[in-house]
Amino acid sequence: GVGAVSTLGTERRRNLPSVARYVAALDGGDAPPRELERLDAPTRAVERLMLGLRLDEPFAVETAGVEDVVDADALERLTVAGLVDRVGEGVRLTPRGRMLGGAVTAELLA
Repeated sequence: GVGAVSTLGTERRRNLPSVARYVAALDGGDAPPRELERLDAPTRAVERLMLGLRLDEPFAVETAGVEDVVDADALERLTVAGLVDRVGEGVRLTPRGRMLGGAVTAELLA
């Protein structure tokens, strides 16, 4: 649909958010206008961390390949502050951390 976004491998495709252009393309038998973005490894790691922290289950930082984008000192500070829990090999946001999810994630990024 209009403004839809999908990511597959190293490519992100985004339909442009113009209803008029979207409908005109479909009426003409064309694909909707879209952008294609190539994602590099650091961008993919940041997004994997951001999405992983939104899960209820602990997110395994090392096995997910995001250890290079996590600030270990920030992780320690956020754990002490009660915003992040360490569970085995993983981390997850505490209920309080979820209320500040975007800020906690930004703080964790190296």
